[in-house]
Amino acid sequence: MALLEGFPSFIAFLWDGQKEPLLIPYQQFSDVFRSVEPASDGQYKAHIYMSEEGTDLHIVRAGRFGVDSYFGLAELRAAILERSDEPLTAELTHYQIQTIVGAIGALTGHAVYVPANDRPFLDWSIVDQFELASEVPSTGRRAPTASLSFIDVLWTHPTRNLLTAAFEVEHSTPIYSGLLRFNDVHIDFKLPRAGIVAQAERKEAFLRQINRRTFRASGLNEICLFYSYNDIYGWYQRLRSGPQT
Repeated sequence: MALLEGFPSFIAFLWDGQKEPLLIPYQQFSDVFRSVEPASDGQYKAHIYMSEEGTDLHIVRAGRFGVDSYFGLAELRAAILERSDEPLTAELTHYQIQTIVGAIGALTGHAVYVPANDRPFLDWSIVDQFELASEVPSTGRRAPTASLSFIDVLWTHPTRNLLTAAFEVEHSTPIYSGLLRFNDVHIDFKLPRAGIVAQAERKEAFLRQINRRTFRASGLNEICLFYSYNDIYGWYQRLRSGPQT
């Protein structure tokens, strides 16, 4: 990885039947690679997992990250032209990011639940308005707990009332608080997928916290991803505009 330092470098993931290349900007993940030792063969182990709920980059012994905003050639073109098309997400509020996460769920065919107390603050000026589910989704195990109903955004299977993903937006609150909420629910119900959404500079805090022994013991570290605000915004824009080649 040292050869990539100081250059506008990308890590390419390619596979059969792929519609768009997945090009991960190394600069966005250099701190993650530096936080772990390579395997005995000198290589860093990374895997891509795809599902209806999104695409995960799993960097072994570090963590999981949402990378749906990195499909296509847009960032590569920007790097060649020495310019950046990153959105100015620093000015977005907690509720605006919460709205965009919900919109992504709707665009990917999910029903979307947002806590009742948050609904008046969703910003419909930045997304195409979508319908909100009136009930907390089922976990398929037992009746949902109150802690599940307070999670910022829940995605539900479109035809079965089953929880498929949960997201906490940590705008100013500690990363640890969102992970604890997820952990309480995960111990009871085994969350299928969870995402912490925060500013990019808080990625290191996520890595420190998700690798605590308590989250490894519960298995939360295996299903919880980190999304930066730019990741979320880019994912939403890609879904709205369609595949870019």
